[in-house]
Amino acid sequence: MTNEALYWLLDVEAYDFNIGVLKGTDLTGKALMVSRQLWSVIREDKVLSVLIGPGIFKGTAVSGNIRVDVVEKLGALIFDPTQLRYDEPVPVVDIINPEVIDPLGTKKQEEIVTIIRKLVIEKGNVMAADPLAKVEQRGSVPQTVHYDEMIKKIDVSHVSGVQRARFILAGTNSPMYRPFAESFEKRGYIQADRLKVMATPFLKFSSFVDIEIMSDWMIVEKAGIDTKTGIEAMRDEYDATLMQVKENEEAFIFET
Repeated sequence: MTNEALYWLLDVEAYDFNIGVLKGTDLTGKALMVSRQLWSVIREDKVLSVLIGPGIFKGTAVSGNIRVDVVEKLGALIFDPTQLRYDEPVPVVDIINPEVIDPLGTKKQEEIVTIIRKLVIEKGNVMAADPLAKVEQRGSVPQTVHYDEMIKKIDVSHVSGVQRARFILAGTNSPMYRPFAESFEKRGYIQADRLKVMATPFLKFSSFVDIEIMSDWMIVEKAGIDTKTGIEAMRDEYDATLMQVKENEEAFIFET
């Protein structure tokens, strides 16, 4: 697989969710994931979507009068693509309009041609191609209002992927990005087995090696290429994504 690792920034909303210390909470927040693509996994007749790679969830869980801040390091985010609705009390992930960032994207220069129209008011007998108005007052010089058009080439510079990532992640989203970057630098993402999986269809944060949640899934996009399934297949994909991030650490991990 040659997919490049991307940052995925998504809104998450879940109901009756088990956060470990509390059950049956209403959970809202954001997930930041690094994944090479949005994968589909199938087990028997069940199809789910999953982002696989180092990530973090930061949000708030509410149960009655109890409110708990939640921060979890993630190795995957699993959700049901049929539950992408905010008006229903089911776990949802906003993958319809996610913020997707390619830190390895290069700065691009683009030349565009535009027509510049300048509104001009001139005195005297003006030969305007398309006059908008003529004003003649007794005893004064007539005035003509018209557009002066010119065609001009303009160079447009698009920012690089790293610049865009810094702006989006190290700015407004720094409260979430900062613990992600700090954990990465402290080798907190080196082993997928020690990370959580945010499994919204199962209403809980699961272990990456939870047999009930993670076993037997086949990654649809790798069918015919890789025979591995379940925990082994997801761990391989996690390691491949982590390796890309490590090889390009300056593009993915920066000071906030």
